[in-house]
Amino acid sequence: MLIKLIENIGDKTINSIFSFYEAMKFVSICLTHMINPRSYNPAMRVVLTKQIYFTAIEIIPLFIMMAVFFGSIIIGVVILLAAEYKLQGEIGSILIAFSVDEFSPFFTALLISLRSSTAINTEIAVMNVNNELNTLKEYKINLIDYLFLPRIIGGVLSVVSLSILFAFIMLGSGYVITLFYMNMDFHTYKYLLISAIEVKDVLTLLLKSIAFGFAVTIIPLYSGLKTTKSYTSIPISVLNGMVKLFVAIFLIEVLSLVI
Repeated sequence: MLIKLIENIGDKTINSIFSFYEAMKFVSICLTHMINPRSYNPAMRVVLTKQIYFTAIEIIPLFIMMAVFFGSIIIGVVILLAAEYKLQGEIGSILIAFSVDEFSPFFTALLISLRSSTAINTEIAVMNVNNELNTLKEYKINLIDYLFLPRIIGGVLSVVSLSILFAFIMLGSGYVITLFYMNMDFHTYKYLLISAIEVKDVLTLLLKSIAFGFAVTIIPLYSGLKTTKSYTSIPISVLNGMVKLFVAIFLIEVLSLVI
């Protein structure tokens, strides 16, 4: 009994290590193609343009509404708490740290995950089950350049741009709330923000957005590739991919807080 338990633990450990190695190998191949100018052929650029439109442009109306709704509520709570604890002079620093450094990239990554990552995972899984990926290989089409790279780059650009937009919307909501609740004029509010923001805040927003954008595309792509040749395995692949993605998002958030 004890020997069987040890064998099971050993098998799971070996399988986990092998799976992690395969995933890192896939990531390294994608990164290598990303810095190769030859990867950016006309067909790839067409797919990239469509991916950016689907991931970032098409979602803008819904994204703005959600950003205004959630951003206003959260910023309102933050400002009210700051006023309650007599931290009016620190409102600029609090808003910048909360909206720019933390909430904007995190919320954007979650929204893109729910909308686009599931679609990417399902698309690649279906293509894998229908042997469409093998067909593309037979026609000498590079899967990394044609399928994966446009989605990865499109995801990164979309998360970065939408995170910046979300941060602006949150800060705009902050002004409206401070105007009505504290009777603070725009110039005072603008001065508080300009005085509080630093280069590290902008770098944090960009680096976290890039990390989130990479995660919300590379994990669904890899999960779709690992789908077995059965239609019943497609929803399982999507579910496993999304679980791994949400774990990765929270890990990135925790690591950013630690660093």
